Amino acid sequence: MKAIEKAKAHFDSLEIKTIEVPEWGDEDNPLIIHAKPITLQETSKLYKMAKDDDLAMMAYVLIYKALDENGDKLFDLGDKSTLLNSVDRDVLVRVATVIMGNDNPDILKKS
Repeated sequence: MKAIEKAKAHFDSLEIKTIEVPEWGDEDNPLIIHAKPITLQETSKLYKMAKDDDLAMMAYVLIYKALDENGDKLFDLGDKSTLLNSVDRDVLVRVATVIMGNDNPDILKKS
């Protein structure tokens, strides 16, 4: 098997992430967000859309990658302003960071 095939097989084997967000649920049931692994192409698109604004990037990550249990998007572009202006920054950053696959939000900054 060629190296590229091994690399693709690895990506194909990655599981959908499941993220519990107690702050966005009700008293007994946290909101559950599902997210497929993010690709380099998706990451590039998100950076371009965010125009060097790391927090806007986080909002776009939720808009494009956060899914419900049926695979339907939880947010759309119409939610961008609300995500940027009316949502707990720490929760949004935490969830987006998990979706991006990083343990540290500082890793998301461009070098």
